[in-house]
Amino acid sequence: MMTSDHEIGRVVAVDTAQVTVELNHDLKALTRSTYEGTLEVGRINSYIIIPVGTRRIVAMVTRVLLTEESELKADKTMVILPSSRRLMKATMIGTIDEGRFRQGINLFPVLDSPVLITTRKDLDAIFGKSSLQDDVPSDEPGFCIPIGRSAIFQDYDIKINPDAFFGKHAAIIGSTGSGKSCTIATIIQSIIKQASVKQTRFIILDTNGEYRTSFQKQNEDKAWADADAAFKALYIPTDSTEKEKLVIPYWFMDSEDFVRLFRASPGVQRPVLLNALSSARDSEEGTENWLHVRQDIIMECRRILRLCYGTETKNAQSIRQLCDGLIIHIEEPAIVDHLRLLSQHYPDITADSIKTCFEQIRDIARGGIRTKGQQYEAYAVIDVNKRWRIENAINPLLGKLLQPPENSTVLSTASADCPRFFSKSAFRYRNLEHAMTRDEVSSLQARDNCSTMIMRIYRLLEDSRFEFLFGPICSEWPSVMHSLATFMRDILGAECSSKTELTGTEVCPEGLLPFYDRQRRGSTRSNVVIIDLSLLASEVLENVTALIGRLIHEFLQRLSDPVSGVGRGEYPVVLVLDEAQNYIREGRKTEEDSISKLVFERIAREGRKYGLGLVVASQRPSELSKTVLSQCNSFIVHRLQNPEDLRYFREIVPGIYGQLLDQLPALAPRSALVLGECVQAPALVEMREASPVPKSKNPKFYRSWTQEEKHPDFESICERWEGKQPGCPAPANQPHGGAPEHGGETE
Repeated sequence: MMTSDHEIGRVVAVDTAQVTVELNHDLKALTRSTYEGTLEVGRINSYIIIPVGTRRIVAMVTRVLLTEESELKADKTMVILPSSRRLMKATMIGTIDEGRFRQGINLFPVLDSPVLITTRKDLDAIFGKSSLQDDVPSDEPGFCIPIGRSAIFQDYDIKINPDAFFGKHAAIIGSTGSGKSCTIATIIQSIIKQASVKQTRFIILDTNGEYRTSFQKQNEDKAWADADAAFKALYIPTDSTEKEKLVIPYWFMDSEDFVRLFRASPGVQRPVLLNALSSARDSEEGTENWLHVRQDIIMECRRILRLCYGTETKNAQSIRQLCDGLIIHIEEPAIVDHLRLLSQHYPDITADSIKTCFEQIRDIARGGIRTKGQQYEAYAVIDVNKRWRIENAINPLLGKLLQPPENSTVLSTASADCPRFFSKSAFRYRNLEHAMTRDEVSSLQARDNCSTMIMRIYRLLEDSRFEFLFGPICSEWPSVMHSLATFMRDILGAECSSKTELTGTEVCPEGLLPFYDRQRRGSTRSNVVIIDLSLLASEVLENVTALIGRLIHEFLQRLSDPVSGVGRGEYPVVLVLDEAQNYIREGRKTEEDSISKLVFERIAREGRKYGLGLVVASQRPSELSKTVLSQCNSFIVHRLQNPEDLRYFREIVPGIYGQLLDQLPALAPRSALVLGECVQAPALVEMREASPVPKSKNPKFYRSWTQEEKHPDFESICERWEGKQPGCPAPANQPHGGAPEHGGETE
């Protein structure tokens, strides 16, 4: 083959990313006839070749134009008729060296270098046709997953490298109706249908409730089943009327989750909440009861010392009442047994010594009392002398209790972040109350400072929309064995463990914890887990998505520890974030970052190390976190029309693609630009059709107008909306645990 057979022009300008080519004058029809046939020249998104030594630069055509120039003779007496020049601009995207194409440029052509049209051999190298194999090696799969066909070269499939696409994060961008959902579905379907693929772990956070139809089908009896034998999908709905509904127990949340959900302010509310959480997690069933008694005595001693510094006479009366209450409390038979155990760890402290101490303090507080009649006592102010005597009486007891016991291993080390079960009733009525009296000079002042947080906590615990998080309003969730492990197995699509004993239905009835039920029934592996968040209350969407993301991330971090027996990154998980702009927003400078933004930015930075890949789908990239989007190394971009989104997206992707992005507003549905490390070369792609497709098709207004009227069951829909579900009793006036409910406080 002679070079002239495929030559179409010469380089007339070069910059760091683009070349300008002047086409040969004989290309009147912008075609070139070669032994391979008649080839079109200058088609947008097609490729050209620029030889430089033994290597060949590949450039992608972005613009073709016709210019006219007139030439003036030197003597200025004659003007030659205008001559036309056909110019073509192209972005350099990579090089072909020894038959292999690599993205990136490390050499540049010189002026007047010949420009060639691509041959079949060049296209084979650019599209990696040689990498289409039936038996793809698992260590180095290369570009092996077909996602569509080239819109310019119809004979070539576009394939992605799954390790690059998922391991280095990917973004799927496009305006509404441009085909993002179908793109996500067809990529996953294409992967699962590969002959060599035995298992996958895809988790889709579905905010629009549209992915179920991509992996499951509805039978004649209206039951849902896997759409294909290769697909094993688990669908977890938010709808509380469904038996297999989403449940994420509140004790899986860490301290930051609770702080954000309850909107605890930094001054007083946050320390109170953290102390209450630590205490609640320490109160898990199985913790020694004498430790609770020890904590109660410490708390009451501190309360008495704070009251000593008051200037009101009622403080002396309060001290006397506290002491009387404690004396009565420690004489109860159950507490006597706990104090006997306490004495085994603190030999110098007995029930009698505690009683003697508080009797002495009570007598000091009552000193100087004046009786007026039989119903009234006037107390004297706690002066310096009384305060000194009370401190001398209480400090020996308090000092001993604050020391570690002789058997220090019995002390619980649960922090506010530990995902350990605790009772929501105890947290609500006991732990919060203790925390408020511990962290402020005055318990009344603490309640005043925490009143807004307490009201919000009570509201969330009593809101039926949040039963998936806090459990039934009228009862408690039970403490079950391996609750966190069964949840992680369920959400990661893992099969149940035959070696692990789970709590039976007599303690945890069917339907209470659906993820636990599935594991007890012998759940099998699922390739795709779809979490439907479409009916989730908007005010907790960020909290729930952040919680799911954080649990998966931290699980994979701990899985990377050598003691787990699984190497780092050897249990990869792909987390698909649908409509990510709803919960990973790039907030204003005056706003506090949402917890979901913080979590997913951390995953975007660190997740690759542990095998957690992100696929971020959004119709408004300008509202997405810059950190998350900038960490994506692969992009599938559908039609994008909003000027702000276009400008923002240009700032995120490498500048070399700038000219290619000009065509985004005009792309047809199912067409997309695929850029980044996941593909051999940037390409305009006609995406494969998903089969089956997500439930995201455009509504057919006119067809609806021309058909018989449909009659929805408004009453049934609204009853579910109102939370009027059969079988759920109305909330009792007396919550579980026996604590009275009045004004948000207990005494």
